[in-house]
Amino acid sequence: MDNKMNNMIKEFFENTDIESEEELNEAFGKFIEQYNAGEIEYENTPLDEAYELLEEAENAKTMKEAKRLAKKAFETSDACFDAKLFLADIEENSLKSNKILDEGLEFEKKRLEKEGYFDKENIGRFYGIFETRPYIRGLYTKASNLCNDGKYKRAIEVCKEILKLNENDNTGSRYLLMALYAIIEDEKFMLDLYKKYKENNLEMLFPMFVLYYKKEDDVKARKYLDMINKGNKHFIKFFKGNMKLEEDIMPGYYSRGNASEVFMYMREYFFLICTLCNINDYIIENSKQ
Repeated sequence: MDNKMNNMIKEFFENTDIESEEELNEAFGKFIEQYNAGEIEYENTPLDEAYELLEEAENAKTMKEAKRLAKKAFETSDACFDAKLFLADIEENSLKSNKILDEGLEFEKKRLEKEGYFDKENIGRFYGIFETRPYIRGLYTKASNLCNDGKYKRAIEVCKEILKLNENDNTGSRYLLMALYAIIEDEKFMLDLYKKYKENNLEMLFPMFVLYYKKEDDVKARKYLDMINKGNKHFIKFFKGNMKLEEDIMPGYYSRGNASEVFMYMREYFFLICTLCNINDYIIENSKQ
């Protein structure tokens, strides 16, 4: 959902009395009906115009034009933090990219604080609020960059901040945090996080396996390795060098238990994988498949 649609829905519901879920569904149905018929009256805000410019930037034919349009988008409305995220993403120089992101995050936090979004009732549900969602994405980008730069303790701080602001963790910062705990071998906090979310996917299980592999606790290491192999038959194939990625998998997408999940993990969590130079033999030797 884009900014304009979000505002149109908010305006529509401000003039509608709703007391039950049934009435909510009925009202939303009326909104869709009127929207499709072109009956919703709405005047563009500066932020709407900023997002329209950002869309043009995303479809620009040259990098120069993309940067120009994204900068213009932020100038049109400084609430368009997505423009800063876009500029940081397309900047090839990592130092400049990090500077754009850091300055953007600092500005956006102050803006959100001024608007009251950091009030107690909002803490913990940031991704569920349309206006604070880009800030969470920005923090995740920063955490990911810190991981890749080897700044593990600072990355842990940012991941914890994300989970504090957004307990449902829609961006998956808990997975970054699990990998970071595996690197620094922090068993206590890793177990706390694992128990909190109760997931047995590759992003949770592999760090658990790595932790006990590092601690030379073979019983527990094999336990989690076995859970990984049961959940994804392609995992061991990757380390044996005979795994193939299905042709129908779209770039950037993956499915649990699929070969694409293994490729995703090895790519996204390379900052952990690169610390385990000799783990191939251990995995092959101790896998039951």
